[in-house]
Amino acid sequence: MKGRLGKFGLLFLAVALCLAITGAGFAMWDKTLYIDGTVNTGEVNMEILSVSSDDPPGFIDPGKDKDVGCTTAQIDPNDNQRVIVTITNGYPCYEVRVHFTAHNNGTVPVKLQDIIVTSPPGGELTVTGSDGIGEQIDPCVDRDNTIYIHVEQCAVELTQYTFTVEFYYVQWNEYTPPGP
Repeated sequence: MKGRLGKFGLLFLAVALCLAITGAGFAMWDKTLYIDGTVNTGEVNMEILSVSSDDPPGFIDPGKDKDVGCTTAQIDPNDNQRVIVTITNGYPCYEVRVHFTAHNNGTVPVKLQDIIVTSPPGGELTVTGSDGIGEQIDPCVDRDNTIYIHVEQCAVELTQYTFTVEFYYVQWNEYTPPGP
């Protein structure tokens, strides 16, 4: 016998030494990394700054030569994204426009997705969309828009029409264009 360990003992010792070195190498390669981060989200915050009618009391009706009807518009005192419109002494084919200025108080660009009209039942009024649907409003920017109102033939005499218009804004990348 050439030594106490012999060939197999020497081979066993070499393998054990290789495994120990490999284990030490793996132990040195093992590291847990921790990443701390902060996410600050933005805010969608729109308000109507001003609203007006193109036929206030005491003015000649738009496209006519007489002062018969009139339209008033005001920002709802309980919700600055809603407008209250009142048509007094309206008549069939009376048309009026309501202008509003919206302001983006938030930190995220927005687009006007839709207007929601709560109008009297019966089809006496047709309120059509805003010319600003789909237009982007960046933070701290104002945008002027208009809604169009038409009194239909079925309007009832001696009736004052009051309705609300609510503006639904979404963040710029959540806007869905209207269907065909």
